[in-house]
Amino acid sequence: MCRMSEKKSIQETAAEQFRTFLIAHKYRQTKERFAILQAIHNIDGTFTIEELQQVMEDMRFPVGTGTLYATTQLLVQANLLIRHPFSSSSAVFERVTDNMPRSYQVCGNCHRITRLKSKELAASLEAYHPRRFSVSHRILYVYGICATCQRKLHKAMKALTT
Repeated sequence: MCRMSEKKSIQETAAEQFRTFLIAHKYRQTKERFAILQAIHNIDGTFTIEELQQVMEDMRFPVGTGTLYATTQLLVQANLLIRHPFSSSSAVFERVTDNMPRSYQVCGNCHRITRLKSKELAASLEAYHPRRFSVSHRILYVYGICATCQRKLHKAMKALTT
């Protein structure tokens, strides 16, 4: 029960922050923009525009792809959403609910993204305080090749040499 009220409070805070951002920048406060924000709060972890569009359809509130891209851009500017610079073909987003450090490993072959849960990395990111720079998010990306892709590449190389 407490979990549900906590989630609602986070959503209400985000809606108020978005409303303030829209007013300050003289953007319209449309029902579509707030429905998209609500849909984003129904997604755990990272998501693509295509996944967000599916959530909107599941909510029986379909919107166009252009509206999704424009609204996610506004949410990034309002510091309510992170657009990750992963090398996949689709933009990958994540909702911002706290200022906790995040770290990910990204396979350069299959583009699979895995969230790292390392207390040491989180502590290092949290301890970093640059001068003359206001930090909004602390994110670490580690790129490489996952074990599954390494095995596939190893088998392929072995097949070529035999």
